[in-house]
Amino acid sequence: MEYSKTFCPYPWIHVMTQPTGTVSWCCVARDNFKNDDGSMFDLNKGDRIESVWNNNHMRKIRQQMLDGEVVKGCEHCYDLEDMGFPSYRTNYIRDWFEYSDRGEEIVRRIEQSKRDGYRVEEPPMYLDFRLGNMCNLKCRMCQPQNSSQINKEYVKMENADPEAGQFIRDNFTWGHFAENITDWQDDPEFLRQVEEWLPGVNKLYFTGGEPTIIERVYWIMEKGVEMGIAKDIELVFNSNMTNIQKRFLDLIEQFKNVLMCISVDAFGHENEYIRGASHWSRVEKNLRTYCASDVVGTVLFSPVIQIYNVLTITKLLDFCEELEEQYGREVFVTFLICDYPTSLDFRNCPDQVREVAAGRLEEWLKRSKILVNRPENKQSIEATIRALKENRKDNWEQELVTFKRYTEMLDKQRKESMEEALPELWKLMYASNR
Repeated sequence: MEYSKTFCPYPWIHVMTQPTGTVSWCCVARDNFKNDDGSMFDLNKGDRIESVWNNNHMRKIRQQMLDGEVVKGCEHCYDLEDMGFPSYRTNYIRDWFEYSDRGEEIVRRIEQSKRDGYRVEEPPMYLDFRLGNMCNLKCRMCQPQNSSQINKEYVKMENADPEAGQFIRDNFTWGHFAENITDWQDDPEFLRQVEEWLPGVNKLYFTGGEPTIIERVYWIMEKGVEMGIAKDIELVFNSNMTNIQKRFLDLIEQFKNVLMCISVDAFGHENEYIRGASHWSRVEKNLRTYCASDVVGTVLFSPVIQIYNVLTITKLLDFCEELEEQYGREVFVTFLICDYPTSLDFRNCPDQVREVAAGRLEEWLKRSKILVNRPENKQSIEATIRALKENRKDNWEQELVTFKRYTEMLDKQRKESMEEALPELWKLMYASNR
């Protein structure tokens, strides 16, 4: 199989709901589906999710990808590939054509669509559900649309200081707070469509918010068990690991397998500083409980590499290696690049920070005995080292000004201190702007 350099299989197999009620073809797409009249598709307004599958926007995307055209919304993957990172696009191609048994079916869908105006008659085989923004954490690199706690915090900050609120709106929320999110995930028509699509589904992905505290996530999984199809469905969870309960473990054990994507960005108190309210003792206990469980599947740590953790991420890598050694579970690591908010991007760091961070990752590669032996892990780390050494954002100095103001605002609100939580980083950040 060989397609264009902008090809991705997702428009032929995948639909994703955003917590806000918009819908897209990919979790990292910087665009959402439009209705045929040009308006934004919105589940909050009663739009029917089935209508996006073959609407004009989706069919145009399929055509552009097959023709090798740049697709509006796919810029994140293009940027990652330019930096030498594996992109979501390249990972999707590998996962679905090399690691799954659905490759031939996908090829058949693609070829059929070329003869039928880029329509796909079969329903999506991969559903990615972000069923609202309910979350128990307030990660510094997140946004109100994905965290109810961040939205509450930002509203509180705005009410106390309108100038600070305007700064946040201008720089950190894509222009708005999560003010228009309804309980669209409880709409009977939406649930009817989910139930109708489930028998053809090969993979279900849940994130949030935090999926382990969202009741509709359990409803969908229980529906799969009730319909007798859970054993044929792969689950993917993106969880902060703060709420791994027996109910959750008992339910996911009934599915074909589970890819557990661990949203943890650092080790110990440093993770607590980044992820607000994420108590490390609880996270570590849940991680060990999960690794010791009978759930079949893979553990994938996906830390968001950003200014806050770029100096200390090797501590988390050491912990990952310890988990695999102790529990015998394969542990994979994929670094996610923090491109939002842009001021938290590690490529904005002063030279001193970049040099130290790159050196520590290089040293870790030399001493690693387990994780380094998996190409997927090594590639992600090596790409980060190259980016630290070779890539710098054009407007990094202004971005650092924004970073420092944002950090100071959050520290004041949360009664925290970057100087106390991340003393080495604070010293290097404020000692030099080279």
